[in-house]
Amino acid sequence: MKIQTRLSLLSSGFWGIVFIIVAFLIFSFYKRSIENSVYRNLQKTAQIIGYYFFEEDEISAKEFQKIKKQYEKINNPYFEIYDDQNHLKYGNIHDVPISVINKIRYQEKLTFTTENFLCYGMYYSDNEGNFVIIAKENKQDVYQYIHPLIGILVSAFIFGLLATILLNRYIANIAYRPIREAISQVKNMTPGNPMELKTSRNTVKDELYDLTETFNELLRKISDSIKIQQNFVNYVSHEFKTPLAAIQGNLEVFSMKNRSPKEYHTLAETLMEEIHQLQEILDILLIVSDLRKNTDISEQIRIDELIFEIIKRISDKYSDCSEFIDYTLEITSENIDLLYINVNKTQLFMALFNLIGNAVKFSQRKLVRILLYAKEGKLHMLIQDHGIGIPHKQLNEISRPFYRADNAEKFSGTGIGLSIALRILEKNHIKYTIESEENKGTKITLSFTEVSRK
Repeated sequence: MKIQTRLSLLSSGFWGIVFIIVAFLIFSFYKRSIENSVYRNLQKTAQIIGYYFFEEDEISAKEFQKIKKQYEKINNPYFEIYDDQNHLKYGNIHDVPISVINKIRYQEKLTFTTENFLCYGMYYSDNEGNFVIIAKENKQDVYQYIHPLIGILVSAFIFGLLATILLNRYIANIAYRPIREAISQVKNMTPGNPMELKTSRNTVKDELYDLTETFNELLRKISDSIKIQQNFVNYVSHEFKTPLAAIQGNLEVFSMKNRSPKEYHTLAETLMEEIHQLQEILDILLIVSDLRKNTDISEQIRIDELIFEIIKRISDKYSDCSEFIDYTLEITSENIDLLYINVNKTQLFMALFNLIGNAVKFSQRKLVRILLYAKEGKLHMLIQDHGIGIPHKQLNEISRPFYRADNAEKFSGTGIGLSIALRILEKNHIKYTIESEENKGTKITLSFTEVSRK
């Protein structure tokens, strides 16, 4: 059963129960009101009966005539008068227990019911004796006014319940229309196409809107994951292809004829270099996927020396770039200890190599500034370039693996280097800030405030 149908039935059932309770209360109040009205009339009847039978010798003939006329107007033929011995003195029915008669004498007045009558009893004292007068009203005559109400309430319940069911289905159909539209959109989604739920322009920002936005965020993450997987396969196949091809080529050439021990030794060194390159690529992939467990292995290094080594490696990679790199060390002799930090050297080398390498690559032979300085007794590092920069709207996305800004498409790369660098900084508790403006450059500031030193 669909949620829409189930909620419609539950809502209709709930309102049906509420209607039954309200109908029961209406019936009870109406019945009680009629009974109270009957009891008030019976009280007046009992008083008139008492005056008629016992006050003739004590009042004037004129006053008695008025009482007689009132007695004759009484349409109720059911009454009983009991004497001191609880014997029926006047009346035509004797169905009241002696215990009830004595209770009336004790309380002086009492309303009660018998099997067929509503009764009002009163104690009446006169010079002729002490009497109990009981006036009665037939239940059938009283409740004939209640039976139509029962028919009205039952009819109202049936038609009201049907109307509630139809109205609830109509309202539920309107309320669940956006959900049905969302389901239809999800069914038509394919991984290769943009995945996003479209909402009506008139959609109110309610819980359904929040659900749609949350689901869209999930779809964006799924779409990004698909792109990451595609790029991951491309990256792995590209990076592994070169060393594997080199290994295969060397082994094929070497197997064509017998070789000297020196040639075997040279081949072994070449293969070890290629294998080492494969190991480095595998380490990168493990870091990206958070599979490496010993990321907290650290050693004491001097960071300025590490930066010199990185600049040398980058200069070998990008010819003539050293003249565009301005490396400044603003650390006084008093703060020389700040240069010694405990980190994972391999990881920090990889991170800084990527950050500085990106600055050089995207600067297009413009000045890249690298500055080590002390601030408030803590070591800081600045990497600033004047390259293409990062669009402001995409600045928050650069930490995602394989993500590349729109203006970086013409540059070679896979978009994995910066995400690796930032993840390494986070794992080694190195704080960073990135400021960038498109076509003006990027400034990255590193803070080593939480990196322990010996």
